[in-house]
Amino acid sequence: MAKHERLYSVTEAAYATRLAINSFRTKVSKLGIKGTKKGVKVFYTKAQLQDIFDNKPSKAVKALPAKRAKAKKSTERRI
Repeated sequence: MAKHERLYSVTEAAYATRLAINSFRTKVSKLGIKGTKKGVKVFYTKAQLQDIFDNKPSKAVKALPAKRAKAKKSTERRI
């Protein structure tokens, strides 16, 4: 039987990562880390808390390439 991992509530997780609850929720959403939900409450594992503290984004989140403006030619080429 597998050992169950301890889950930390949002208030405990914010305290563990040395953040206020509001800042913690903002950081979690920016990093794309999703905790496990039980009803309305969300819980995080120790590994997830370490990733939040180290600013490591979720592996599922990929940065999209920046859209760059392309210059349009004002005159047509002469041959």
